[in-house]
Amino acid sequence: MKHAHSAAPSTSSFAAPTPPQRRVRYTWFATGIVVVCCIVGVVHGTKLVKNDPDAAKSGDSYTDDGFNANKMVASIWQSKVVPAIEHRATDYATLRTAISADADAAGKKYGYRGKDESAPWNFPTRVKGTIVSVDVSSSQGTVGVDTTGNGKADVTVDIGPTLLGTTLRDSLDFVSFTDFKNQIDYAKFGTALNAYTATHVLAKLPRNDLKGKSVSVVGSFTNDGMSDTPEVVPLEVTLGDKS
Repeated sequence: MKHAHSAAPSTSSFAAPTPPQRRVRYTWFATGIVVVCCIVGVVHGTKLVKNDPDAAKSGDSYTDDGFNANKMVASIWQSKVVPAIEHRATDYATLRTAISADADAAGKKYGYRGKDESAPWNFPTRVKGTIVSVDVSSSQGTVGVDTTGNGKADVTVDIGPTLLGTTLRDSLDFVSFTDFKNQIDYAKFGTALNAYTATHVLAKLPRNDLKGKSVSVVGSFTNDGMSDTPEVVPLEVTLGDKS
């Protein structure tokens, strides 16, 4: 080694390529370690998600695997959902006057919107009047209800079979997002509420023989400021004779 350092300059020129060769070997070696670690991490992570015995045995109704939104809604519909809306339902004429005067004050007195102060108010309501228009051209069927007797619809009531939005869910004061494991389960709960009322309340309505009938509705609407005519999602509909 001493002779190599003391050799003529021509000898050092042959030794120069050695460091790059070592760097290449080190680079490949380091890259191999990173790839192996990534593969092991991915495989290990997959096993934890799919084969966790504690998750499988927990039986928690709010976990991703155990939660069934339709069963949950069916179990609380009559005992909690209907009473919660019925108890707080205010005659629409009263709501219309209050909202026109001060929507936020009306919301605090008659409505509900959870803890998010930027969200619109939801108003449980009772609507009585005459069906003056029917639109069943799509699955998102609606009827127009005249509550004042002037022959014009001032309330729209959804009759499905497809119900959109989260008005029913967001009108319930006994349940919130924090009661669910994640946003997906909370969304499923809202969809299940719509499906339940569509199947058990609205499916029996004579969709092609509604115009002219008197109607009484208990439901809720979201005051989002997008229309002067509220769109009520019903959980109770009672039909009378045609006027």
